[in-house]
Amino acid sequence: MTMPTHAQTAEALTATIRAMEADPSLDPDAAAHLAVHGDANWQMPYGDTADSLLYEAVVDAIAHDHAPHLDADERDLAQELSPADGLRAARTASARLQSYL
Repeated sequence: MTMPTHAQTAEALTATIRAMEADPSLDPDAAAHLAVHGDANWQMPYGDTADSLLYEAVVDAIAHDHAPHLDADERDLAQELSPADGLRAARTASARLQSYL
């Protein structure tokens, strides 16, 4: 299984932002599930799939922009961010990823 490209992650992150803008009650975790899997309540299956790796890339990008001082193992905060903080971090992450393209 290969990791998603910056372009794929940026596209999914843009869809995540749109989902959060459309429904301000969505936290970044639920919005990323909606963007990648089409269901905000998606339960991750065991094992890596292309979709699960894309979802993880999106939430990692959001968490990194919210708390860059934390390492990857400590960044499971996407589901803990408020919708407003998550949207801010997602927008920042999106701008950062767009600069790589």
